[in-house]
Order: sequence, then structure tokens, then C-alpha cells
Amino acid sequence: MLLGSPLAAAAQERFPSRQITVVVPYPPGGSVDLVARALGDQMAQTLGQAIIIENRGGGGGAIGALAVAQADPDGYRVVLGTQQTHGTNDALIPNLAYKTIESFAPICGVCTVPHALVVRRDLKVSSAADLVAMLKSEPGKLNYGSTGNGSSSHLAAELFKIKTGVQAVHVPYRGGAPLVQDMVNGIVDFGFVAVANILGQIEGGLVRAIAIASDRRVPQLPNVPTLNEAGVADVNADAWFAYFAPARTPSDRIALIAASVEKALSADPVREAFRLNAVVSHWRPPADMPAFVAAEVKKWAEVVRLSGARADP
Repeated sequence: MLLGSPLAAAAQERFPSRQITVVVPYPPGGSVDLVARALGDQMAQTLGQAIIIENRGGGGGAIGALAVAQADPDGYRVVLGTQQTHGTNDALIPNLAYKTIESFAPICGVCTVPHALVVRRDLKVSSAADLVAMLKSEPGKLNYGSTGNGSSSHLAAELFKIKTGVQAVHVPYRGGAPLVQDMVNGIVDFGFVAVANILGQIEGGLVRAIAIASDRRVPQLPNVPTLNEAGVADVNADAWFAYFAPARTPSDRIALIAASVEKALSADPVREAFRLNAVVSHWRPPADMPAFVAAEVKKWAEVVRLSGARADP
């Protein structure tokens, strides 16, 4: 390493000696933004420097992710990536401008956003097994909604279809609000919806949750079984959030940021923000991240290949 190189200078500098920017690759107000801000407040106390949240939405999160991939590898600019930016975009976006694995140094996993399998309230099914039976008896008659082509909601349904061998008509929406509204109105038969986006309607009896597409039940819906418990195996479709730095960021800086995140996850304000928004804390240390990301990329690439799913332009 040359003494005058940026990496050499970074290695000699006390870290952090200035504010750290966390890029949220989505607009303000969403769940990724909420998590970044809740954690940022606590991370700043541990690191002794301000955490600045920068929203750079667009391109299914690819614009914000690219901004970090191209940043100096000094630990001062990181991204709160997701299943989309670091799991599915690789297969969904032709000529993706960054390399999902090679362009980043994973820092740590943070949380998951579980999806519920939800049906309109008058659909005559009481379980996931009932829904599968209905779909098999009348292939292509029912429809399912999603929050958009290539979204985690869409791919969760495609994974469900692949694992159960059923058919249904896809109705993509532009976000969670219109999907939930049409499900309440009985226009959409079923769908995989982030619990945070539809919890109020479930609790109000406007729609029915029949299963959770996760490896564990969610505290907000303790009586709703997981799909595995309901007899539908291998349909784990949690959305997940994790921090990533540019490739070649020094490992000691990765470790410091990761430690601040781990501590932040146990803080009462973060725990309460997660509870209120149906976000589930799920810590993954730096050492576990490369294998996890590689497995996610492989898993969702196969779902995209088998389903022919495409992202919205």
C-alpha cells in the first residue's frame, strides 16, 4: 500500500473523526427510512459522531446503492441496503450498474420485515392449505396483488406459486396503499403484504391473514401460523435490511460500525420503533453476511428465472 494512497491515510486516521452518512436508497417515510433514522440516533451516541441520513430513491434502490458503491472506501458513507438492492436487483435489472457482491463490504444485518399471506375477508378459505387447494381446483381463476413488478411482495407470491405448483393472475400496484385498498374492497383475492402495511386492516377484520411467510411468527399476530407450520415449506420471504460499505473499506471500521448497530438494536427507542412498525430485529454479524447475501442472490435469481418476473421500469 502506498503511503500517499487514500487507504493508507484512512488507516492512520482515528475513526470516526467526522460525521457518517447513511444512504437510504428509497424516499423518506418508508420502513427503510424509519429504521435508518431510529438506529442512526443511537449509533451516533456510540460512535461519537453525527449520523446523517441521505435519501436517494429511484431504480428499485439501485441509484442509492450505486452512490455508495462508488464512494471512497473509508467508512464514512454506507448504505442501508435491502433484499431488493442486494438480493433481487441482480436478477431483475439488466446491466445493473453495481456488482451486488463485489462492489460492497457487508457490515451487518439489522432486521426483517415479515410478509403476511392475506386474503379478502369473504374468500372461503381458513388456512394456507385451503388456499392452495382452491388454487389447484380452479387454476388461474383467482388473482393476487403485489406492491409492484419485481417487488418483495411480488416475488414472495412467485416463490409461493413455485413451491406449491399453483397458478393465479398477478395484479401489480404502485405501492402498498392501493394494494391494501383494493384487497379491502374485495377486488384482490390474496397477496403477500408486509405486516406493517396491512396490520390495521387485519386487526379491523377488513382482510384476513392466514399465514406468515417467515421462519417465525410475528408478535403483532401471534395466532397466525407460519407457512411452514401450515404445511407449506420453504416459502420464507422476509424483506431484510443490512448495512453495506464500499468494497475495500478497512475491516476495523466495518467492525466499529457493526458494533454500534448491535448496541443500537437493544436500545429502548429502537425496540419501540420496531414494535410499532412490525419490524423484527435480526442481527447478523459481519462474518455471516457474505454467505447470507450470496445465498439470497442465488435464491431470488432462481425465482426470477422460473417465474419470468420483471421489475417496473
